[in-house]
Amino acid sequence: MKDIIITARHIRREARYLLLSFVAAFGMNVYAIVRYTRPATELFSMIGYVIVTALVIYLLLLPVRWIVSLVSRLLTRH
Repeated sequence: MKDIIITARHIRREARYLLLSFVAAFGMNVYAIVRYTRPATELFSMIGYVIVTALVIYLLLLPVRWIVSLVSRLLTRH
């Protein structure tokens, strides 16, 4: 059976995408709090929703990233 090796570079790249997803979800939360004039305590009380939203964003971007990767591989292999 063939071993699967996950490189540190790949782990860092995935962690970066997950962090960017979290920042986007947190930014949406901040926008909603400011837009609807909610108390600032919702930044912390809604953190569970922010984490779930970040995971959803991350998972929605996976197929897009796969397609971009596939197209770039096809274009670079002449």
